[in-house]
Amino acid sequence: MASERASQSSGASTPTHEPAMPPIAAHHGAHIAHQAKRQALHWFTLRRSTSSLEQMGVGEKKRGLVLVSQKHTPVFPVWRIVLVTVGGSINSSFLIAGGITIMFGGPGGALISYILSIIVLYTVMTSLMEVGSRMPASVPYYMYGTRVLGQTVGVALAWSYWLVWIALLVYEMVAGGFIIQFWLPSVDRAVWCLLLFLSCVTIVIVDSRLYSPIESTLTLFTIAALVAGIIVGSLTAAGKLGDHKRGFETWQTDDGPVLNGIVGVIGASIFANFSVQGAEAGAIMALKSPSRYSRRMTPIVICSVLAVLLLPSIFVTGLILSYSDPWFDKDTFDSADGSSLTYVFEAAKIMPAAHVINTILLISAILDCCVSLYIATTIIQDLADHKLAPSILQSPKDRDHALSPYSLGLCCMVGLGVWALTYIRETGGFVLLGGVIGISGVIMWSSISIMHFVVRWSKRFRHKGDENEYRSWLFPVGPLVCLVFELGVLTGLFYILAWVGFDINIFLFETLGLFIFIALIIIAAVAQHFGYCQC
Repeated sequence: MASERASQSSGASTPTHEPAMPPIAAHHGAHIAHQAKRQALHWFTLRRSTSSLEQMGVGEKKRGLVLVSQKHTPVFPVWRIVLVTVGGSINSSFLIAGGITIMFGGPGGALISYILSIIVLYTVMTSLMEVGSRMPASVPYYMYGTRVLGQTVGVALAWSYWLVWIALLVYEMVAGGFIIQFWLPSVDRAVWCLLLFLSCVTIVIVDSRLYSPIESTLTLFTIAALVAGIIVGSLTAAGKLGDHKRGFETWQTDDGPVLNGIVGVIGASIFANFSVQGAEAGAIMALKSPSRYSRRMTPIVICSVLAVLLLPSIFVTGLILSYSDPWFDKDTFDSADGSSLTYVFEAAKIMPAAHVINTILLISAILDCCVSLYIATTIIQDLADHKLAPSILQSPKDRDHALSPYSLGLCCMVGLGVWALTYIRETGGFVLLGGVIGISGVIMWSSISIMHFVVRWSKRFRHKGDENEYRSWLFPVGPLVCLVFELGVLTGLFYILAWVGFDINIFLFETLGLFIFIALIIIAAVAQHFGYCQC
């Protein structure tokens, strides 16, 4: 994308046996824009189901906030939860980022990084389920911090979550513009960005319930494309397709299967980690099940499905795509040209694959843009309902309308303002978006693990006799592993910064999200001191 073209000048050239470390802002941002789609679809579906129950007289309404009694809480079958959470991981986030992990860690390092990321995802899901089982049903999971970590940190986490969705909205607008330019390069991307934004606003206003069935259908098509890629890649590596037999030649280089040792694995884990982030939202959906067996099995099923789909795919890709391949020298990784799945099909001499993959990416960008706008609006409404935002932004009292026009208008204005920044100053603005989105995932996973320790050891969260209480069998090893892993990811980010040489854009990309979070903590503390922040 534009930021990638502008930032490529800061990268180093590639020696014969050691790949150049690309500008981290360029490649990292190529896939983290899609990381939170799973959270979106969960919240999207849950809010709609809750609204429908309320219209049937099941729920009650207090200060604009819909509360549904526990016995009538919507329950999602395991297969639907799995489809929702797995869908995002194998859409654009993996299709774009899968090959980049090979460049950092080689075929073996990429495989190890995805194994580690899926294991850590399971620990996060079990931690979130235990924390969620001890929270009131009316509290959204992004506001758990206000009950566990204190109001100051909790408010900062909630507002940081809203900012992530605004950043995702803009990111999807820009990504959609570049994806369309794959076919129509002569048209200014601003035209496509604005048309995409207007279309998404219209969809959200008219009937956002269309998102769930469309997303489920798209996920099934993407799974089919991924399975086809595994089959085609296996035949290509065996010499049945393509121009020659590859076998394990990419694993038998002078550097071995794991490039740069532990440093390479950490670098690959940065991208693998963000590919699966967001799938933990399935844990909250699983808590709605009255069956203890279903609650226990849902995280296992989700992680198992991800392992069955992602691990063979990255393994087969590693058999065909070498870390030193000239394919990594391209300017952009934000369209079909940047998808490792496209590379696999082209290696098998199946040339129309690029257009199919680009179509999937475009549809995914449109849906993600819609859901980012919807979720940003619902979050700001929830904050207002809990007296953490101006009261004018509260949920509408009219049951026929799920979104407040004031909240929707605020999100649109902020989103367009941020987009104008990325358009006027392509490099700086887009890199800042990547920083906000990227570091937020690390903060969220780390905060979930810390909340797990507090909830388990604090007496005020012990609810004796509660049959719906969930206890993670991995405690305390699970949350500890997550914290160590996220610390390693942060260390890897700063190590890469030192590797490529200091660049202000890359520095802001890697640290801006952290600085914003610290600033939000300070603002929340001041607001609480003067009595403006009470929940």
